[in-house]
Amino acid sequence: MNDWSKAPVFGIRSEGAPWVIRPSAYGLLEDRDGRVAVVRSRDGTFLPGGGVEAGEMPEDAIRRETLEECGLIVRPVRSVTRAVQFAYSSSERAHFEKRSTFMECAIEGSDRTHLQAGHELFWVDEEMATRILTHESHGWAVLQWMRRTRPDADR
Repeated sequence: MNDWSKAPVFGIRSEGAPWVIRPSAYGLLEDRDGRVAVVRSRDGTFLPGGGVEAGEMPEDAIRRETLEECGLIVRPVRSVTRAVQFAYSSSERAHFEKRSTFMECAIEGSDRTHLQAGHELFWVDEEMATRILTHESHGWAVLQWMRRTRPDADR
């Protein structure tokens, strides 16, 4: 599905700035205790994932980025939701319209040999994740995911 007009939009698109459309993909991962994986970098706190490279599928981007950021080998299981996030990256000094795909993933192992410096993986409960994630779309995606996987939980 390439029609992003129906996806929820987060952030503010300020006029006058050049905006770069960036396809991106993020993994929704849970540990055995039901905690959500988040990654802290110098730009903020995010779900594992990032930009989709030319010719790459969202699933491949999630596998690559999660390995680089977390040292985790994951298998995308299913698409959960999509959203658009307007954001400024201080490290890239650019304004982005991030067209983000969020997928539930299964953790299949670890391999810390590909870790990039400057990323820290930690696990938090759902409520904490929705409060600390830098992009509002990431917190919203966590809530959408939890509603699907735990429909009887109070939200």
